[in-house]
Amino acid sequence: MAGTGSASTGLASTGAAGTGAASTAVAGTAVASALTRMYRYTTISVVFIVVFFAFIAMAEVEHPAIQIAVVVSALPAGALAFFWDRRAPAWITILAVASTTLVWWATLLLQNWPTTVILLSAVLSLVLTQTPRTRRVLWLAALVYVLVPIGVAALVDPERYWLSYLYAAALSFGVSGVVFVLNRYAWNLYLELDEARRVSAELAVTKERFRFASDLHDIQGHSLHVLKLKTQLVDKLIDRDPAAAHAHLAEAQQLINETLANTRSLAFGERHVAVASELANASELFTAAGIRWTVTGEFPSDPNEELFGLVVREATTNILRHAQPSTVEVTLGARRVRISNDGSPASPRPLSGLARLGERFASAGGTLRTSTTNGVFVTDAELT
Repeated sequence: MAGTGSASTGLASTGAAGTGAASTAVAGTAVASALTRMYRYTTISVVFIVVFFAFIAMAEVEHPAIQIAVVVSALPAGALAFFWDRRAPAWITILAVASTTLVWWATLLLQNWPTTVILLSAVLSLVLTQTPRTRRVLWLAALVYVLVPIGVAALVDPERYWLSYLYAAALSFGVSGVVFVLNRYAWNLYLELDEARRVSAELAVTKERFRFASDLHDIQGHSLHVLKLKTQLVDKLIDRDPAAAHAHLAEAQQLINETLANTRSLAFGERHVAVASELANASELFTAAGIRWTVTGEFPSDPNEELFGLVVREATTNILRHAQPSTVEVTLGARRVRISNDGSPASPRPLSGLARLGERFASAGGTLRTSTTNGVFVTDAELT
């Protein structure tokens, strides 16, 4: 059973190599835009947190001067928030730390409720998380910087209940530290995911280019081998049977036109490989080469036809290139194609085309195996 049709030497592709490059540029622009939006959102969030901490700092402050000082110190603290991901200018850092420190000391001096410490804690946490990694000793030094004034105030006025100040300061520093460390961790994680997406996109494009090159090689290699056989036949027939020689030349010309059309179709992702046309092509080649061949069974189902058509095409090319067969047997099934031929060399060379097809069968949940026994080479492709 051999279906009718002309030689089919193409492969459906998801797109041309040029399209893949264009897709990469578009994807890169989209990723950059998403990264910009995420950075803007994170910056706004950090500024909002600092402003929110400033409101908390003023919540229990009763002294008007300290209230004004909190508002004033919130300005450099907010400016510092815009540099959450990188080192801020030194003058902004110094101004933010100095102003919030003075507010904290004034709170201790005037014995207001110690909510203002959260603004100082936020500023110190921002400074410590401006780089991806910070040594623990710096966090410990910042905590000491926040707590030491309480100890000094306790020595000056030991009758006041300073323990509540100590708890409030430690808790404020801990909360602000956790908030900004988690913010930095989330941003670093987003950058890692973004890098992973970028690498994945580049690998996908590279894989598609490799597949396109592989498919183009299959088209050109198969057609050139057929043309080689045709020219050999023409050379044999040109003297004794000119009419047959001209017929073969016409077929060669037709094959060249079909190859050009198939190459264009491959470039635009329009190729479809049919088992029937591949078997018809194999019939012509085997007949021209004087090889007996038989086909039994039923054609694979439509969803699987393209993969099995590629198996028939690649096996046909390999038989003509690498073996000296006298018979070829093709067994078809709804989800399986088995091709065997005699005349295989004792040590067959690795077949890269079948290896690539094996990868595609594996990704589709199937297998493609080859074996050689007593000079008989078997290609067995199956989808489970």
